[in-house]
Amino acid sequence: MAQQSGSPGQGRRSPSRLSPRAVGGIVLAVLVIVFIALNRDKTEISFIVFTARTALWVALTVAAAGGLVAGFLLGRQRYR
Repeated sequence: MAQQSGSPGQGRRSPSRLSPRAVGGIVLAVLVIVFIALNRDKTEISFIVFTARTALWVALTVAAAGGLVAGFLLGRQRYR
């Protein structure tokens, strides 16, 4: 059997360690979820010509999802 040179896992990240970016994302997601959960009152939402009365958590969830999608699309790497 051939031996591999170098230490095991060389050049690879440990799967059990989270990057600071991942930790920040998790903390931010938890804060957004707590903020949404604490804002359950009914409110009037207006967008251009559309107006509706709905639970504030619904509007916050839609806004958070829109921000997530926008961030994903803007953060994607360009074609080489």
